[in-house]
Amino acid sequence: MGKISKKNGGDPSKEVQWSSVMDDALVDAFLYQVNIGGRVNGTFTSKGYDDIVKELVEKFHMEINKDKVKNRQNTLKKNFHECYDIFKDGLSGFGWNDSLNMWTTELEVWEPLIASKPAAKKWMTTPIPNYSKMAQLWAKDRAKGDHAETAKEKRARYAASTTIDEIDDLISQNEVYLENFEVEDDQSSPQINVARSRVTSQDAMSSKSKKRRLAEDDELGNVISQSFDNVSKAIDRMTEGMTKCFSKSYGAEVHTAFDVLDLDPISKTEAYIFLMENPTYKEMFFGCPDHERKCVLLTLMSRPKN
Repeated sequence: MGKISKKNGGDPSKEVQWSSVMDDALVDAFLYQVNIGGRVNGTFTSKGYDDIVKELVEKFHMEINKDKVKNRQNTLKKNFHECYDIFKDGLSGFGWNDSLNMWTTELEVWEPLIASKPAAKKWMTTPIPNYSKMAQLWAKDRAKGDHAETAKEKRARYAASTTIDEIDDLISQNEVYLENFEVEDDQSSPQINVARSRVTSQDAMSSKSKKRRLAEDDELGNVISQSFDNVSKAIDRMTEGMTKCFSKSYGAEVHTAFDVLDLDPISKTEAYIFLMENPTYKEMFFGCPDHERKCVLLTLMSRPKN
């Protein structure tokens, strides 16, 4: 093989055969760029791509350039979205199998799902490695499709009938913001518009009207307050569920990552407890390239506990 230019990753016309190990390294490199600010407004910077190319060329000694990285990213993202769109709402009876990298359940549970969503049949036998990592990278993209609700449509739906189940759906797509509950002069809330129409009546300046206005303002405040209470409850519930899910997933990933670090059993146990008790350090550990993880881990563990 000829000398590879690290600047552009070699011959751009030569096809790259991506292996599972290369995919793992690519996903880790993308996550690392996210952690260090290499992705802005959902798009990786030019320098971020350059750093990823440089890392892959040095690690695999193959002719890889920015276009090939972007093409592979699109392939992985498309594959992830196909699976994620089916299972993102947490289908009853299904569980994630870390060792198989698949969603698994009994055959009788698969059958009705495939009947309603034929595309699900593929995922009975097709593994999808790095699923949780790709969820961190690309799950938010599913909220930006052509059929995504506008902010005004969300406010209308929530002002009319705000329920925890509806807010759960928005939270699952990372779309709950304070502006979802801003009050606008539209037809989104019958309760709010009735209050406002009364306040602007001709006798608004009379003593009786002022008292009525205060009562209606209290009613409006109660509607908004209840909406925020529902959001708070939904966030608490989602946080608890996500914590349990990702704790299990990360625990398995930590064990897998330790297998290549050449740690003795006692050190491995201490390191596992250390990372699971320190979420920030755990992200730093997984955010760095594989060959640097042992050094990073030992450095973090040697730091003072305070």
